[in-house]
Amino acid sequence: MLKILRNKAGMAHVKTAVIIIIISMLFSIMLSYAFLMSTVSRARDDTQRVLDGFVIEKSIEIYGSIKNGHKQMVQGTYTTEFMTRLVSELGLTRAGNAAYHASGDNLIFRYDKPLTANLHSDTLSLTMEFEIAIPISFAGQNLFEMKIPMRTESIFVLKGN
Repeated sequence: MLKILRNKAGMAHVKTAVIIIIISMLFSIMLSYAFLMSTVSRARDDTQRVLDGFVIEKSIEIYGSIKNGHKQMVQGTYTTEFMTRLVSELGLTRAGNAAYHASGDNLIFRYDKPLTANLHSDTLSLTMEFEIAIPISFAGQNLFEMKIPMRTESIFVLKGN
């Protein structure tokens, strides 16, 4: 009889341990999700801030260039200027047409597509497309990168006299 009671008491400890492990795993998943959403939001907001500043400074020049048929947008002149500003303001590392932020050896987000411009009547729209690559790791080993495509847009409207 005593042996049966000991076995039931041991099973109660196992159930408690399993419940604690499950709760811990759920809490870990919730914290990871919050970190991922924070990283995504920060990357989008930082890129939007830099793009808005770039549009304020260069919009009339870009607008005039497109209106007069010059090919600076196609040649990547403004993309290079924007990437230089992005790298300096966000403290990124540049590699070719990509700029990335490294946390240790892990890539966090990447900007590798050119800046595009659209002109409709008196409205200039500059768009930056980029990708956030967040490494997913377990036990110190990178398993894969979760890639999230992002897009920011800044609009300049030319006001008439």
